[in-house]
Amino acid sequence: MQQKKVRVLVLRAAGINCDAEMVTAWEKAGAEVDLKHINEIAGPQANTNLDDYSILGIPGGFSYGDNLGAGKLLANELIFRLKEPFSRFVESGRPVLGVCNGFQILAKTGVFGDMTLLPNESGKFECRWTSLQNTGSNSIFLRGIDQIYLPVAHGEGRVAFGDGAKAEVSLKYCDPDGNTQAAYPWNPNGSVSNAGGVSNASGTVIGMMPHPERFVSAWQHPNWTRQKTKEVEGAGLKFFKNAVDYAGREL
Repeated sequence: MQQKKVRVLVLRAAGINCDAEMVTAWEKAGAEVDLKHINEIAGPQANTNLDDYSILGIPGGFSYGDNLGAGKLLANELIFRLKEPFSRFVESGRPVLGVCNGFQILAKTGVFGDMTLLPNESGKFECRWTSLQNTGSNSIFLRGIDQIYLPVAHGEGRVAFGDGAKAEVSLKYCDPDGNTQAAYPWNPNGSVSNAGGVSNASGTVIGMMPHPERFVSAWQHPNWTRQKTKEVEGAGLKFFKNAVDYAGREL
């Protein structure tokens, strides 16, 4: 009997612009992927049920032009238009990945408690590749990942925690030697504790500023022409495969 494919919903709204890359990443990981606008899931024109999916992915970009703050308006739509199904999805333990603007959106829904993302300390948009170290997190996305090299591209990525934070720092910016106290430019935004990604307590929800979907092929590495490797996959694909494998066991 043919195994049922894991179904992934990639959420979009006006201003989201990394959706195609995320769809490709999930497809390369073996999932069946639907790209849906928020209005197709919430409200009178809704034709899609969030409960029909095993994984939720929220891509990067500038949702609604980052008006009222990065990710704030789409977060409000999840809170006020999809409160029950979104809460049920998270509480059920189904994987949720938010990348860059997607991380900002998740943070402002409150899934990580009292934490937010502030403008970069440099005062400018930071676009470069940087290294990250797994902290030993229980995140299902990070299984088999120790240190990884990924691109960042953001203006508001500085992680800050309040007293009511419910987030585990699962990825820390580091230098090539794995030093997780490395300063700028390895920590591109000035995040507290060099936090590049955080997870919820169960490890099924992760928000991260670096873009794993932009390194799913070895040819996307900035030095690919100089590397003597037969690897075809990029290291970022592991995030997506881990989530698909995890969700597949629940089907």
